[in-house]
Amino acid sequence: MCRFHQLASADKILLRDQLLAYAALIGGKNSFLKLLETIKNTSPHPLISKNSLLRFPKGLIKWNKNVHRDNLTILSTRMNARTEENPNLMVSKEDKSYKNVINMLRSLGPLNFTVVMNNEADGKGFTFKAFDIIDEDTTVMNPIFEIFFFCPVNVTKKVLNFTDSHTDAEETSEETGE
Repeated sequence: MCRFHQLASADKILLRDQLLAYAALIGGKNSFLKLLETIKNTSPHPLISKNSLLRFPKGLIKWNKNVHRDNLTILSTRMNARTEENPNLMVSKEDKSYKNVINMLRSLGPLNFTVVMNNEADGKGFTFKAFDIIDEDTTVMNPIFEIFFFCPVNVTKKVLNFTDSHTDAEETSEETGE
């Protein structure tokens, strides 16, 4: 999802609506963006935290298992190797990195993230998974996971503020009766 400009318009709208729904659950766009900025400013990468936890001003994100640095490195390599036509993180069985990739996906596949707010007044929180496992040969990254831990905040701002000019023009002509 870091390559937001490559998505079809309908996919952009779907992703925007999903992010806006998550933002509403934690207090709005500003709270959501502050959470993402906290993640981006955490060093070393928050996923390799020993306690599987990241605190942000209005709450925390926790996940169900530790992520090792080598798995994060393999994941980053596979993310960079994806294309628009083939978003699959898996490699072919003939590839020399097949065993490392399959072990990384088996290790990280069950990762679940829970966003918990300090006060109910701040929002309800939500959960999301790291990957969408389609079959034994196809695993794609959950766009929410990618946005949270790998995309720059300015890309997320573009997603949250996206408007489809074609759809907006149709709605305007319907409202005016043209």
